[in-house]
Amino acid sequence: MVKLNNDREYCSLLKKLENAKRVYKSSPEKITGICLELAEYLRNSLLLINESEKRYNEVILWGKEDESCSVDCSLAYRNLAEIAIEKGDFDSAVDKINKSLDFAYTSENPSIIQQSLHQRAHICLSCELPKKHSIEINDQKIDGDSSCRMAQLQNLIAAIYLELHVSDNFHEYDYDKKGLEANEEAMNFATKNNDWALCYRSLLIKLNFTNGKVRQQIAESMCTIASKIVPKNADERRFKKESKCHLALEKFRQMDGETLISAKRLLWRCFEDFEKQPDSISADLASDLKNALIFSYKTEQREKKANNLDSKDNSKRRRAQMVLFEKIGDEASKLEFNEIALRYYNKMMKCCDSADDQRKAWISMAETAKDCGLWERCVHFYEQARKWEKELGYDEEKLLETDISIALAFIKVEQISLEERLEKIKKVYKDCSIPKYKFAILPEFIKFLKSSNLYSSEKIAKMRRERLSLENSLAENDEGRKENELIEDSTSNFTDEFDEMNEEQIIFEIRAEMKTIDYEEKIIKGRRNMNKHGESSLHEVARSDDYQLLKKLIGEGYDVNQLDHGGWTPLSEAVAASNMANVRLLLMSGANPNTRSTEFLVDSEQNKITSSGLTPLMEACSFGNVSIARMLLQFKARASSKDDDDWTALEYLRECLKNERFNDSDKEKLHKLAELIAQRQSEEGFEPRTNSEFLHLLECKRAEKKRTLDSNKEQQNNLLELSPLKQNSSSNLSNKKRTLSILSDDSDDCLTTTATFSAAINSSNEESSDEETQNLNDYRKCMKILRNRRDLNEERGGKNNNETIVIRRKRFGGNSLRLNSAKKFFK
Repeated sequence: MVKLNNDREYCSLLKKLENAKRVYKSSPEKITGICLELAEYLRNSLLLINESEKRYNEVILWGKEDESCSVDCSLAYRNLAEIAIEKGDFDSAVDKINKSLDFAYTSENPSIIQQSLHQRAHICLSCELPKKHSIEINDQKIDGDSSCRMAQLQNLIAAIYLELHVSDNFHEYDYDKKGLEANEEAMNFATKNNDWALCYRSLLIKLNFTNGKVRQQIAESMCTIASKIVPKNADERRFKKESKCHLALEKFRQMDGETLISAKRLLWRCFEDFEKQPDSISADLASDLKNALIFSYKTEQREKKANNLDSKDNSKRRRAQMVLFEKIGDEASKLEFNEIALRYYNKMMKCCDSADDQRKAWISMAETAKDCGLWERCVHFYEQARKWEKELGYDEEKLLETDISIALAFIKVEQISLEERLEKIKKVYKDCSIPKYKFAILPEFIKFLKSSNLYSSEKIAKMRRERLSLENSLAENDEGRKENELIEDSTSNFTDEFDEMNEEQIIFEIRAEMKTIDYEEKIIKGRRNMNKHGESSLHEVARSDDYQLLKKLIGEGYDVNQLDHGGWTPLSEAVAASNMANVRLLLMSGANPNTRSTEFLVDSEQNKITSSGLTPLMEACSFGNVSIARMLLQFKARASSKDDDDWTALEYLRECLKNERFNDSDKEKLHKLAELIAQRQSEEGFEPRTNSEFLHLLECKRAEKKRTLDSNKEQQNNLLELSPLKQNSSSNLSNKKRTLSILSDDSDDCLTTTATFSAAINSSNEESSDEETQNLNDYRKCMKILRNRRDLNEERGGKNNNETIVIRRKRFGGNSLRLNSAKKFFK
């Protein structure tokens, strides 16, 4: 038992009280204040419960008749209620806390009223009041039965503990453990009785008590529970959307470089919902979403900047990267995204070259690991920091700070035995001679001793008194209270262009980015979707300049050999668009360079007239695109393949060479390509044909076709002699000679060419080699017209020329207007 006369603080307070009683008899509020201070000192510091109880009653005696003393009387009754609970007198505790609440209402002080209400809830829970009055409560049926009220009280107590565990005033008490225990009981009741609203609130409290990856699992459970709730009030109506926001934040908290985009997209969806319905979630949660989005944008941009630094001086580049990673870590830590902060501090450490930077990085990692509750890693990080401090020649006081941090983390590592942990903290405390450091150690030391039952209550009380004495001593010396602030702030003063951007600018940038991502995702999801021409998204992107999107679609599993209605593949589209990069990517991704189109022309009645059998190599040769043709040959494109009219790539190239638009240099390249194709044809067992041989082949085919037509005509005439429908038959024959329009309606040249084709078809019954040669010359004229039109489009539209060609081809059932199509009219 402490001798009161020997306690300096007690004697000082007692003297002040006696003076107040003499001087302020007419102002009881000044007496009650000093008396209350004396009672709390007796109870909390000297552990003299009976003496403190007398002083609390004295406060009530002096102040019960004066409204100005209502706050002191409320506090006195509240402390008396707690003492009654400690003595096991629950009825007296309930009576005193009710009186405390009465005085609190008289004072009209919201803080005092709230504290009294919380304390009454705690006392009712401690003495199991709902169980004792269960019959009465169950009869009233107000706010559920007695078990329900008990669960609600436990949930409330858990929420109070959640608020207390962040306060330094209660550092030596393990409120986290008590809060989790109360919350678990409330959640068990809620789950058993399908009280989903109570279950959701319990999960939310558990989320705030928890660290690590398990937080995401809790958030997922919250989403599941929220979907089962039938809302009864405004708060419960927000649970469903708030649960999605919590899940988005937790996924973002656990994100890495690969999942940043998906996590950010989920955050953006929640933020968009909030913009549409501002009351759908709480203001605090909306602020968290916005801060996370802004942080994600800055992080992504800074990481890109760090990865793209091109300084020739490697040390400068590493220094710049270190500063950027430290900036990201500091901002993450400020927003309590501790898992993200730890990853970037680790990146910072890998870029450090100097000993001082290494120490700073290890300290940052240690502090962040402590915030995450990763005590084993925290100890390791502090030990690494101490090695650098010793190498840098830090003084003993600074090294002692780090030793204290190591010891305070060491006693939290549950894998280590209690005896070993106790020995560690005792040694550090014994070696510590500086009052402010002793004061910093004592709260955690006392909490560890209480939880492990290694010291008696008398020794713990002695340590409490020592802590109080140190606190008074530090206050007198104006050193202030610096508990757990042993390490200096390592936050950098570095600023960059992203710090200068305001929130509106960043949100605008994110909105634009999300629209792009939505578009790409829509394309990716539409893998099986085809347009009216039978084209997939890969066909459309292959003829565009979006190389990255093409790469992404291929990575998502799009078929690089898929045919549209005209038999064209994405490779054919890229060749037609003269896009070398897309052609290379498709070939490297497994595109078949030997596909044959089934493109056909139709007459005015949409009847199929002919097919083509064009390969990508033939098309590249028809355009004179040397680089693409060579690329196709490198990927084993067959040079000997023939279309339906026996034309090979070599014939297409020769026709292209007759175009006057090529200069001497281009013609030289085309001649070399022709030699390469001829050589490749020989290697494939096909003898390359000269122009005269090819014309002779055409003439032979012409004669054979003429014989076939004559035979058919003779059979038809025989039938006409037997049939009275000669006039109709003649009409059908004339329909077969209809002129086909294969060019754009808005081109005068095309109309002229169409007339030429019509004349050629109408004269097809004349059998002569001169006519065959004339038809071929007409075809060459058509080729020249088409090339001139393409050149004009290139001059006018630049990059848009490919798009113009694509638009025109849609008039032919989704099949491209190919240069070789003109020759089909000369059969």
